[in-house]
Amino acid sequence: MTKYVAGIDAGTMGVRCVIFDPEGKEIASAYYETPTKYPRPGWVEQNAQDIIDLAYKSCKDAIAQSGVSPKDIAGISFTNQRSTFVPIDKQGNYLRPDIIWQDTRGAEFEKTLPEKISNAELYRRTGLPISTIWPMLKILWVKKYEPDVFNKTYKFLMVQEMLVKAFGGRDYIGDLADSNWWQITNLDTFKYDQGLADIFGVDLSMFPENVDPGTVVGEVTAEVAEKSGLALGTPVIIGAGDQQCGVVGAGVVFEGMASVTLGTAGLAIAYSPKSVRDPNLGMMILGHAGTHHWEIEGITNAAASSYRWFRDNLGQLEVSASKLAKNGNPYALINQQVAESPVGAHGLLFLPYLAAAGTPHYDSSARGTFVGLTLGHTRGDVARSIMEGICLEMRDVIENQRAAGVNIEKYRITGGATRSPLWNQMQADVYGRPVETLAVTEVTALGAAIFAAVGSGLYKDVYEATKNMVHPVETYTPNTDNTAVYDELYNIFAKTYQALKGEAYPLITAFQAKHM
Repeated sequence: MTKYVAGIDAGTMGVRCVIFDPEGKEIASAYYETPTKYPRPGWVEQNAQDIIDLAYKSCKDAIAQSGVSPKDIAGISFTNQRSTFVPIDKQGNYLRPDIIWQDTRGAEFEKTLPEKISNAELYRRTGLPISTIWPMLKILWVKKYEPDVFNKTYKFLMVQEMLVKAFGGRDYIGDLADSNWWQITNLDTFKYDQGLADIFGVDLSMFPENVDPGTVVGEVTAEVAEKSGLALGTPVIIGAGDQQCGVVGAGVVFEGMASVTLGTAGLAIAYSPKSVRDPNLGMMILGHAGTHHWEIEGITNAAASSYRWFRDNLGQLEVSASKLAKNGNPYALINQQVAESPVGAHGLLFLPYLAAAGTPHYDSSARGTFVGLTLGHTRGDVARSIMEGICLEMRDVIENQRAAGVNIEKYRITGGATRSPLWNQMQADVYGRPVETLAVTEVTALGAAIFAAVGSGLYKDVYEATKNMVHPVETYTPNTDNTAVYDELYNIFAKTYQALKGEAYPLITAFQAKHM
């Protein structure tokens, strides 16, 4: 009888459960949005129990939709938003709401931490620079401003540890590949480092045990079976963070491979068989799930959101026309105009910093910028420049990966942008490497399911599992003439940012703060 696997993806926006067969085909899924609260400017919180309850609900609904017998689900595993955490006491009570990765309340410690350890040294040891994105500065905030919570804390947990325990795990257990988000882990060994814990003033006992993704750490209890729809005794298996699972779900498990996602935000992740560092200290270096190796990550804040901004604010005609047409798509109409604009959009350049600059600059003052606009430019040129600008910003990330010594031969691409063949070809041309689309778009959930398949014994390891469960669909090879144009345009892109970052961006940001 066919066995199936389930992956639960507890992301920032919501919780999804997807049921897959052993060939990686999606059988059914269910999704629910997670309530998010913003109690003060810069604060972002969610309720831990909400996430757990939605995980149960999505799992139960996905199983019901699938028509699969719960007894035929070989195992369940998890993937989750990273750098989000919550403290619990010894009785398992959540002591406060989850603090989400987007929360910036630890900003004051960005200035004081270098008195104890330099940014360069922290990056060398952990693969992450000083930033409010990661949990530790916010843990310092809890220690200072919520001492009663800190003193009662038995463990700090990320979302996977919460879910593993809630589904029947023997303890609060995390995965080794994600352990350095705490910034008290030695990146080379994936083990907690007492020296780093001393610098931050925390006790190592306050952090979870970590094991390899694909490890069985418990089984579904009768109570959980009632809530989740899973069968009693279903193996509970460790997964990994959303982007680590996404890389595995894209089949990026060998040297020379990387993934690029152009969704709401953009992400480029390259596989590395060795523990590398970005000489510019900008790229995130993390464990690669399932291989005991590493990955080098960079994020762009807007990506396809920039194209959506064009649709919403400058594409009203296309939106109206698509409403009149049955199954109309405004992006398809806009893309027709993009296709009429030449490579380089007649010299119109767009810097897509509509949500500030992410990797490698981490520049909160950067803003979206058109350069070279003339009376001769068309709407198609404007739309194309936005598409190209999104890819050029991703090229900025890729250049830093190359500077770290990671060579990429091909990219697996995911995200909403892959629905556009024009955009897929543009990515190949800008990156100068072949890009491949994939049969399954929910690669994070598929990555979790792959670890469920490994842990339940359907496959012996992540290599065998990805070979059978990840399926490329189409390959786009670079057009060398186009790549030459984009090499030239990227050089202008990089120099334009450097020209604006010192004075123009901070001035416009201050003006906006005053007048918006």
